[in-house]
Amino acid sequence: MLYKNIYDHHSLPYEKDMALVGRSEDSDWFETEIALSEKRFKYYFKLDDGREVTYFCASGFLNDPEETDSFFYPYINGCDLLDLPEWARGEIIYQVWIDRFFDGDPRNNPPEVKPFDALPDRNTYYGGDFAGIIKKLDYLAEMGVRILYLSPLFLSGSYHKYDVIDYTKVESIYGGEEGLVALVQAAHAKGMRIVLDAVFNHCSDQHVFFQDVLRNQSQSQYAEWFTIHRFPIEDRTRDYDSFGGLIPSMPRFNTDHPDVIDYLVGIAEDWTKRLGIDGWRLDVADEVSHALWKAFRRRLRRVKNDLLIIGEIWNQAGRWLLGDEMDTVTNYPFMKWLRNFARGEIDANRFWQRMSANAMLYKTPIHDYLVNLVGSHDTVRNRRFVGDETIHELMLMTMLCFSGMPLIYYGDERAMDGGEDPDNRRAMQWDYNPSFRDRIAALGRIRAQSDVLKKGKLIPFALSDRALAFARVLRDKRFLAVANFDTLPTNRIQVDRKPTLLFGRAQTEWNGVIVPGRSFALFEEHT
Repeated sequence: MLYKNIYDHHSLPYEKDMALVGRSEDSDWFETEIALSEKRFKYYFKLDDGREVTYFCASGFLNDPEETDSFFYPYINGCDLLDLPEWARGEIIYQVWIDRFFDGDPRNNPPEVKPFDALPDRNTYYGGDFAGIIKKLDYLAEMGVRILYLSPLFLSGSYHKYDVIDYTKVESIYGGEEGLVALVQAAHAKGMRIVLDAVFNHCSDQHVFFQDVLRNQSQSQYAEWFTIHRFPIEDRTRDYDSFGGLIPSMPRFNTDHPDVIDYLVGIAEDWTKRLGIDGWRLDVADEVSHALWKAFRRRLRRVKNDLLIIGEIWNQAGRWLLGDEMDTVTNYPFMKWLRNFARGEIDANRFWQRMSANAMLYKTPIHDYLVNLVGSHDTVRNRRFVGDETIHELMLMTMLCFSGMPLIYYGDERAMDGGEDPDNRRAMQWDYNPSFRDRIAALGRIRAQSDVLKKGKLIPFALSDRALAFARVLRDKRFLAVANFDTLPTNRIQVDRKPTLLFGRAQTEWNGVIVPGRSFALFEEHT
């Protein structure tokens, strides 16, 4: 890379070598870091294969570029820089489905609560609550969990609470606002942070604003607050847009409307102030207007300057990660390609190609914040999907050593089973598979105590078609992770000196290691 100040027309440009950081079936990606004395610069790239030299510029590929052919960065303003909360970088997130987790106070249970070993339907309640989460905070801390992401908790008529009736009231069956305050305080006392779910794309058709539209039709003061196709409208018809365009009981807000933006952002502001929470997960984030999310970040960061903002986006999310909306997103491509690899549908080389392509969509600092997962409340349980408990374990261990923020969906640390919704939302099985959970907890604790795993650069390397091997490097520290999905041992992995086995199973020698079939190992390499 060649670069210099945009107003410097006389000096030779600085040169900086670039490193290969990713490779796909049709592209190689290179990256470097440069130090600037001023906030404006121009740049272009020199390609030298040892036989021929050419340059890549704003004008294309040239053999003899002029300065006017450069790419230009006229000025680096403050808003161009990413402002990511350092406290969250690389930390483990645990997704708690409140009703399904633990019943700590039966006095607030709704009628006809089912026992925890009963299978769910779409109207099942189990009695989980804030008091139950408080009682299990030590359980979570033992796994290295630092962030609790809670399912929706505002007043709603459903078990899932994604159809909010009143954003100003916390569900009494969970313990109400008093119980939520107690949970936030208890979590903070143990060094954990709390993230709430913001369901701002849609609400319940029982919400007072939508009920006003049903009564007053086009004359309602809230008529423009929803996406209405025609008047008159009737409840639960196709006269208005709804969640997914398919669920009329969940009418969709018009999130372009300034009054809607002000109201919903105000709700988040108020709860952040009152509760002292640490972040928000934004439901269906890619269907809500950019205007709302820009206002959300601007106003919420005034309330708490290191608030974590996670968007639920399943696909390419670059438009939301420019620094003025979200800090990070749910990294569903990680889940997709790791699941495909685990089932033998792609090999290791293809997996790394897909991971490289995904990483190159985002600025490098975001990589340590991407929310990796192997399953969620919207997917078939990973144990069911891959059909093998050991393979599920290898996937979790891979995730716990990967760059990004690993998210554990409640029960996955015990290899709980479950199919499509609502079967993937079974009640927590607290006595199930304790040894499995102990192994996941042990690796989680290692990550929680390791800046290398939370912040280190990820460097994949080829080993075999059925093994994922990668290093995590931070300054002079280097860890090596190997997930062998094959039934056969790996080939001997060459290292400079005898490594220390931190976790898992492996045969270590002076300058090499072998990982058995269907096993995971994490090493520290000594320089």
